Amino acid sequence: MTANKEIRVLMLQEGLNFAKLSALISQKTGTKYTADGLSKKIRNNTLKFVEAELIADTLDYDIIFQKRVKT
Repeated sequence: MTANKEIRVLMLQEGLNFAKLSALISQKTGTKYTADGLSKKIRNNTLKFVEAELIADTLDYDIIFQKRVKT
């Protein structure tokens, strides 16, 4: 699953839409984020890793890299 799909799943689990998420990020960082801007980045698959980290941190999630088990 791509990071963009993961973020959409997290938003659904947390009951958030892009407007609410952008407001939370703006409040956390003091930088203006818009629902349209976030939506476009997710839709166009242009979200930077640092932005994904910021979203995860805002929602109290960690991004974890895990070694795959070879079968």
